[in-house]
Amino acid sequence: MKKLITIIGAGPGISQGVAEKFGKENFKIVLISRTESKLQEQVMELAKNGIDATYAVADVANQDSLKSALLSIKEKEGHAEVILYNAAAFSGMDILDQKWETIREQMDINVGGYFNLMKMVLPFCIKENKGKLFVTNGGFALSGDDQLTSLSVGKAALRNLVQAFQKKATGTNVHIAQLTVCGFVNPNDEKYSPKAIAEQYWKLYNQNNENQENEIIY
Repeated sequence: MKKLITIIGAGPGISQGVAEKFGKENFKIVLISRTESKLQEQVMELAKNGIDATYAVADVANQDSLKSALLSIKEKEGHAEVILYNAAAFSGMDILDQKWETIREQMDINVGGYFNLMKMVLPFCIKENKGKLFVTNGGFALSGDDQLTSLSVGKAALRNLVQAFQKKATGTNVHIAQLTVCGFVNPNDEKYSPKAIAEQYWKLYNQNNENQENEIIY
């Protein structure tokens, strides 16, 4: 039976690169995002490359929606060996024109979805003493930005939250890690292409307890 990776926040960038990499390594791929038509297209594209994939529709900003998707996956496919939280939202706007309501709403995606995900899955992982729980973070977590404030604030909060969950899992075999990507994803960029970034996740996956990294700043 194939191992399972669930990618939350599916799309054409990093999630596609990760799906292709893990799919070629004999994983079955489960994609989660809000738009079913796009999920169907991504599953068909992966199938063309011989990759076994399926999907579940969820709004990660809505706890019940995310929980329903995860439960449906568990019932159909079993427990995922790897879960990647890759969801993000941003609003490009000068900080003096930005509204707090926008930042707050996008925090539900950038941070809240991950918080709810971990409260759902981490107790099981700790009980079973296993699990690879990964997060896509960004360079804006390390430095605020006056044009992408909602994203930089969200990523900073996400980084802190990941560290908190890592402390909760101390002393277990649960590997919680974040990949902090300090560049703009571009398929033509040697370092920041989805394919290259996916290799970093594969590196994290293959780390054992003795050499596990909590964060790769890339």
